[in-house]
Amino acid sequence: MARSKNTSKKSTVTGGQQFQYPIIGRSKTVQQMIRQIKRLAKGTDDVLIIGEAGVGKGAIGRNIHVEHAGGDPNVPLTSLNLAVVDDKELGTILFGYEQGTAGYPNSSRRGLIETAKGGTVLVEEIEEASLRNQMKILKFISERKVKREGGTKKEDANVRLIITTKAPPEEFTENNKILKELAEELSSFERIEVPPLREHPEDIPLLVEYFTQEACGELNIEEPVIDINAIDVLVRQRWKENIRELKSVIDRSVLFSTGGMFTLPPELTDEKTEVVKMINNILTGQEFEINKSLDIIERGIVERALERFGYNQSKAAQFLGMTEQTLRYRLKRLGLAPSRQRG
Repeated sequence: MARSKNTSKKSTVTGGQQFQYPIIGRSKTVQQMIRQIKRLAKGTDDVLIIGEAGVGKGAIGRNIHVEHAGGDPNVPLTSLNLAVVDDKELGTILFGYEQGTAGYPNSSRRGLIETAKGGTVLVEEIEEASLRNQMKILKFISERKVKREGGTKKEDANVRLIITTKAPPEEFTENNKILKELAEELSSFERIEVPPLREHPEDIPLLVEYFTQEACGELNIEEPVIDINAIDVLVRQRWKENIRELKSVIDRSVLFSTGGMFTLPPELTDEKTEVVKMINNILTGQEFEINKSLDIIERGIVERALERFGYNQSKAAQFLGMTEQTLRYRLKRLGLAPSRQRG
């Protein structure tokens, strides 16, 4: 999948096309996306990129632009993510403003569309724009002319549009997140649908290796050894925030790692994971701290029992086949709270 460029260290990971924003993975899904990017980079058609948060839509859009421009930095690219832009400012950001416009009495300014003339405008998460601003964007798509806020003159705009959404636009029309007319206009764009990470978990080991190299390069530290147990845990996660979330976990894992061994954050180490890790280590002859592993397993079992019985220690102890006194001792030894913590 798509990742931002890392200049601190050249990656040795293979299995993906080395675009400026690398696409990492050997799966059929990723290889098909690489072919789509290369095909679209040859033309000038507008593009709609659809995918959940964190799958790398913005990076894919940038790759299309960079490949089309042949790496020429003089071909302009402007971009904005509507999820982090104040909607009240969107009109002036996109279209610019003339001197004397409310709030701008002393100057005029070009917007992103004018700035990108002859190049590309990347608009991410268009469903985050208000319906009022969607009307302005729709008008621009139809006319391909720019009129600054507070101005009267219209200028031709020779730009390619790349727009991203978290779901097909037609789905957003049902709850009025996207204007029906805008969704119809976007249906004429070339389309790339980026699958969530959970649909191609076979690419996770390669992504883990890449992100580990990237993090270690930025920190200027040696890369830790990544064992099969950690990979197994990561492959089994759902990754609701997709690649973005995976990268965050890997960055933290690198910081947790000691003694040259890759170490997952505590929240990814539960009793089921620890059992799998113990069995794998025994089968492969790797060393492990049995008391530490058993504590993790016991902690998970006790926590689940307490949750099941609403933190009623008497019922949880009976369920676990021990006395309340024994349960309280184990809670203290394992560093567990005797009742549910309330914020």
